[in-house]
Amino acid sequence: MISRSECEASLVAAPVAGGPRWYRRRIRAVGPFAALAPPTVIGVLSLVILLLGEGRLSAVVGLIGTMISGPGLLLVGAPIANSSSYPMALLLSVLFWIAVGSIAAWRATRRPIAGWPEFWREYVILWLATATGAGVGIVIAAARIGNTLL
Repeated sequence: MISRSECEASLVAAPVAGGPRWYRRRIRAVGPFAALAPPTVIGVLSLVILLLGEGRLSAVVGLIGTMISGPGLLLVGAPIANSSSYPMALLLSVLFWIAVGSIAAWRATRRPIAGWPEFWREYVILWLATATGAGVGIVIAAARIGNTLL
């Protein structure tokens, strides 16, 4: 069992650089841009799967990954729409993920003591909601269009 003095010593030994307010402001400033990292990784991996993979499984995994990482693609009608609208869709997706990161940062820093684990917890909740919505959109599109989607 840890004694009270050991617990207090561990708290004093690792202060927050700049103070708690500085740290909260940092999460609010950097969080929206940190939120771009997971969808970028998922999007790049999904594109690699789409380009290098063959068969229905790679098409399904690649399609789901790209739609989850770039929800703006659903707005322009990807993968069926004209590919000239994809850059605008990617810009919309970037703005969307920055907004999600801003919301996650705000929610994570509502408490006096906030950290990156709280930011990522809030972000994952919002990411799961987005992924669920994108997945439902793909299922609806597949049901309406049929096998031509894949």
